[in-house]
Amino acid sequence: MSAPRAFRSPREILWGRGSFAHLQNIPGRRVLIVTDRVMTALGIAERAKEYFRKGGLEAQVFDEVEPEPSIDTVLRIRDRYREFAPDVIAGIGGGSPIDASKAFRIFSEHPHLAFEEIRYLTGLPKVAVPPLRKTIHVAAASTSGTGSDATHVAVLTDPRIPAKCPIRSPGIVPTVTIVDPDLADTMPPTVLADSGMDALTHAIESYVGIAANPFSRGMSLQAVVLVMNHLPAAFSGQDRGAREQMHYAATIAGLGFANSSNGLCHAVADKVGAAFKLSHGRANAIALPYVIAFNGTVAGAAFMEIARALGYRAENPREAVQELVGRISRIAGQLGIPGSYREVGIPEEAYRAKVKEFAARALVFPVTSMNPRQPTVEELESLFTACFTGDYGLV
Repeated sequence: MSAPRAFRSPREILWGRGSFAHLQNIPGRRVLIVTDRVMTALGIAERAKEYFRKGGLEAQVFDEVEPEPSIDTVLRIRDRYREFAPDVIAGIGGGSPIDASKAFRIFSEHPHLAFEEIRYLTGLPKVAVPPLRKTIHVAAASTSGTGSDATHVAVLTDPRIPAKCPIRSPGIVPTVTIVDPDLADTMPPTVLADSGMDALTHAIESYVGIAANPFSRGMSLQAVVLVMNHLPAAFSGQDRGAREQMHYAATIAGLGFANSSNGLCHAVADKVGAAFKLSHGRANAIALPYVIAFNGTVAGAAFMEIARALGYRAENPREAVQELVGRISRIAGQLGIPGSYREVGIPEEAYRAKVKEFAARALVFPVTSMNPRQPTVEELESLFTACFTGDYGLV
């Protein structure tokens, strides 16, 4: 008999336009809102503060979270608000503020912990994150892509390596998640495109990965259908309903991969994005068709299920993979996303000089072990090269 598995999600997910006002119903005494300057400039941070105050909470705002937040920022939040001692932590914004707020919660409750002890890098962390019992965490996403508002993962950069280092713990799943499409209506088209393709990557990888299961697959497949059907219309800027569905899709995809895993596309995108300053979503979007082609040799049946859910009538797994790769590539083109890392403007000499390093690091990246096809380092070198040249023959 196999060991039982748990489906993890926030205690409450409140969704729909206007649901941001639910912040006034959150119990507590003191709340720290962790966000960025964009949320302050748009007035969203102040709105959150007022909602919390209506509910009787003393509220303060930290709005200095940078894109791809570093552990240094998180520890600065911990030190600055040590005396304030919030019992409610609210991450509001894109994935960066939400991830920073998750990590702050850990170090606020357990200031003795060292980041190096609890992060994943090339293997398992040295210690598990202890239980979190002094605070509750509220997440409200302003972008439609990361799914961080539904997951047990926080990704931080360590500038001393430099590398992105995830923290994984069931305890950092947000207590309450608010999915209000009103917050996402302010996204610029480029951010919407990159974040939407990030959500699609989450959904597809979590559906075909080796940790996928009947519970996670339902979430993942629904997210694939929503993104593929609504992302082009949402990007055009004329369809508010499509933007709403994209916002829901991002959180649903987050539930899918939180209970399954991401895969090789994230390993590729992580290395290239960090080295050449590409947004996480764009780095994923470019690599996704190549990784689908790579995985198609072993996960064709799962890709055929996805294709049929989208209305294709693929006769065999190979045809299903070709149809998916073709449609995803066409959608990316409609969004203005280049078809290769070369087309995005990365210098060829600099990229090729890093291929062996990328491949070696991707081989031991945690999500690679969850990929349906386990690559050799030589296959990874070919995959990284294909993502640059645009040559599917190298996959």
